[in-house]
Amino acid sequence: MEVPTGNHIRRWRKSLDITQTKLSEMSGVAQSIIAKIENESVDPRVSTLRKLTEALSRFENPELLHTVQDIMTTDVAALKFEDTIQVAIDRMVKDGISQLPVLSDEGGILGIVSEDSILQKGAHRNGVVGQVMHTSPAIVDIRLSVAEARRRLTEVDALLVIEGDLLVGLVSRMDLVKALRLNSIA
Repeated sequence: MEVPTGNHIRRWRKSLDITQTKLSEMSGVAQSIIAKIENESVDPRVSTLRKLTEALSRFENPELLHTVQDIMTTDVAALKFEDTIQVAIDRMVKDGISQLPVLSDEGGILGIVSEDSILQKGAHRNGVVGQVMHTSPAIVDIRLSVAEARRRLTEVDALLVIEGDLLVGLVSRMDLVKALRLNSIA
């Protein structure tokens, strides 16, 4: 990806007839920073440029899927550390799902149980989920691009999506395949 210049951002914003104030609201970047970027009087962070380009892209093509928020499953079944492995198996089979996040009583993410973790670790069905869960699940911010999610899903089976510190969704490979089927990924 080519890094956009401040001049490019300004031309793109103006071609969409958006004010700096509106772009600030859409991107979460202060209007004063946008002005400095467009005047090329500062060298912005990549994360700031990403926020601006994502906001402009979303405005320009609202029908496209831009972030994991657009494709994630929001009705996420979850387990507790002390749930039995049998409970996990039953839920997976009943709901046709391959992975379940494991949450603390306060709602924090402790790990993830997958078909793979159950089969690999081979704990007894009466054992607890904590024995077979992966303790380092892939956790991503709700603003992660679909393109980056696609790259990460070549390495892991699912992405747990958070907003702030709260689990708000899950993106599996199947969610991405469904989005590809719609043929509306940016």
